Amino acid sequence: MANNNNLSKFSLTILRLVLGIIFVYHGYMKLFAPGGFKGTVGFFTSIGIPLPIYSALIVSVVEFFGGVLLILGVLSRLSSLLLIIDMLVALFVVHLKNGFSVSKGGYEFVLILLAGLFVILVNGPGSFSIGKMFKNKKLH
Repeated sequence: MANNNNLSKFSLTILRLVLGIIFVYHGYMKLFAPGGFKGTVGFFTSIGIPLPIYSALIVSVVEFFGGVLLILGVLSRLSSLLLIIDMLVALFVVHLKNGFSVSKGGYEFVLILLAGLFVILVNGPGSFSIGKMFKNKKLH
């Protein structure tokens, strides 16, 4: 049974790392890629999101730094919660009206990200994390 528990904790680590990489990439593209931030603001403006500059900044920062925190395994539950909020807004404001298929801008990718983030929120960061190294339960 101990082997099963170790495998579960290792699986959480893998899930956390993969989610972190995905969010760092998307946050990076929104913040730093050529035309990224300007494009995000333009998109937010086109779909009627209030205060598009501030909204784009918040989304970009949450995705980039939330992803970094997930990769490190520091404040994993808090970053998961913030990213869940980010993804719920994306789901209801952007993707739901496009149907399920990601190829049509639908919500299937957002749904899998939400599921993974929920697992991390409930179970914590897994076996290998900087938070674990400090043995401070408040970090994760």
